[in-house]
Amino acid sequence: MTDIRRSLLRGMADIVGDLYPGERAANTAVYKTADAPVPAQQPALPPFRDLWKTADETIDWTDILVSPTPTDGLTPPDKWAVYHRHAEGVLKGDIAAYLAVLQYENPMADLTPYVAALDVTTVDADTLRASFAVRGDLMDKDADTYLCGMAVRIARDLFAALPVLTVEVKATQDDKPLLSVSFTRAQMNKVRFAFIDPADFVKECGGDFTQEE
Repeated sequence: MTDIRRSLLRGMADIVGDLYPGERAANTAVYKTADAPVPAQQPALPPFRDLWKTADETIDWTDILVSPTPTDGLTPPDKWAVYHRHAEGVLKGDIAAYLAVLQYENPMADLTPYVAALDVTTVDADTLRASFAVRGDLMDKDADTYLCGMAVRIARDLFAALPVLTVEVKATQDDKPLLSVSFTRAQMNKVRFAFIDPADFVKECGGDFTQEE
């Protein structure tokens, strides 16, 4: 989403109603998943090689803003009603609205088996930062594919949920940094994820690998 389009969307939200109440505090924690179960309790995992190739459907906040009832023939009315209630704030970059949507939508729920912990914080209205603690047993199999595949999938799901321009992803193990990478919406929109190597893509995006040999 370009800065011009974001300005237009926020203007549209101004016309529809008053600003959704909320704070814009920088680096405000907005979403945290429950800690994943220990590996012995983990269910069988889907093939990891497919994880970054799929993502949640993108929420069309402009459509939701102007219609109180579903227009896509797919979204249940109760879910649409929740989205509609927060659409104004989301399009204005209101952090309180972001929090409400993330808590309701829970876009990271299907990723919890792959991590020890996962949370998301807001940097500003256009940027989210996700941080996940790795599972050691998955690191032992193919560390680069695991780290980068998770980073790509997390970013894709957050871009789908909210109209931010940037998603930063950090991976840690025992509180030590392993990977830091920043994805932009413009970059992601150009990619056919079924055909990429996640490690190569993360490197192209400037990923910083700090894992010790």
